[in-house]
Amino acid sequence: MNFDFSDDPSNPFAQFSKMFTGGQSDPWTQADQIARQIASENGAEGNVDPLSRSLVEDLSRVAELQLAKVESLPSNAKLVFNTVTRTEWASESLATYRPFFERFGEAIGSVPADTQAEDPLTQMLSQVVSSLGPMMVSSSAGSMLGHMALHTLGQYDLPVPRPGDELLVVPANLDSLANQAGVPAEEVYLWVLIRESLMHTIFNIEHIRNRVESLLIDFAAAFTPNIQQIESQFGDITSIEDLSGMDTDFQSADSVLSMMRSPSHDLLVPQISAVIAPILGFVDYTMEKLSDGLIPSHPKIATAVHASQSEENEADIFMAQLLGLDLAGNLAASGKAFVEGVLKRAGEEGLSRLWADELDLPTSPEIAAPGLWLERIGFGSDESSMFEIPDDISELDNLDD
Repeated sequence: MNFDFSDDPSNPFAQFSKMFTGGQSDPWTQADQIARQIASENGAEGNVDPLSRSLVEDLSRVAELQLAKVESLPSNAKLVFNTVTRTEWASESLATYRPFFERFGEAIGSVPADTQAEDPLTQMLSQVVSSLGPMMVSSSAGSMLGHMALHTLGQYDLPVPRPGDELLVVPANLDSLANQAGVPAEEVYLWVLIRESLMHTIFNIEHIRNRVESLLIDFAAAFTPNIQQIESQFGDITSIEDLSGMDTDFQSADSVLSMMRSPSHDLLVPQISAVIAPILGFVDYTMEKLSDGLIPSHPKIATAVHASQSEENEADIFMAQLLGLDLAGNLAASGKAFVEGVLKRAGEEGLSRLWADELDLPTSPEIAAPGLWLERIGFGSDESSMFEIPDDISELDNLDD
């Protein structure tokens, strides 16, 4: 059996594909339109308030001065804040996350040869997934990022590196958080600007950025379509018309990603966590340190932000699962415990070694045992004394006496 997915108006699969592309030849153009429509709440969003823009400009200098106090971070990061609407955030973010979605789409489109059974339904589903997978992914990308734009504060709510020196902040969502937490908007603005600056500075370190990007790309590319499981879920399909409900089913994080998880993910998750956990732990520790005496509402703001990130939001869940980020689990807590353990044993100087070299990045077991990490990187050990050669070596012959 062979299905022709050509752009023929009389072909039912061609019509089915337009459910995801809206008839657009470029699915990513349609994804951008979806993201914009959701983020703007169907065009109801206004421009950024000039007063909010002015407030960000004024407080960005304060954030820059605070960042300069963090001796354990390099001081060469540029800070350029850009206040954007939710719609602008969604469109800009789609370009950032597109490589991850594309690798996911390529993985979906690569149905393993051993799943090509002779059963007609299995063959049909294999070709549906292979041919329409990338289009479904782009459609989902627009939907997910559009919904994320409705509550995201900046560009590092998800710890994913972004290109360039510009940092996006969404004043509408900052104001909303201030109202919900019952704290002054100025304090929320400054808190977010400092946190975004810290994240940006860390991800601006080349080997950190390269390591995280590589791991996240590998994770997105490791999904493998399980046709048998898909067939089991959609076992009632007996005709082309029965496929019409797959668009909503395939946009559910649980139904999509659970059907495509591979053994490679079990190997990648500890590696991703080992890099992201200390970053989150370091940022939380530094935020507490810098906010003391500067942002009185810091505890309330931090609690509100963490609560927001822990909510069962379908868009956030999908993005986190797509990239292997267990943000709702113990990732932040393990990172905080690791940083506290390093500080107890080695102080701020020990923390600075986190960013020194790619080989110094902690492994998954070392996150739970910071003392082992410090020992492995040789912190505090005087290795040179082991090989010191005395000026007078005449006495060396008597060492065996």
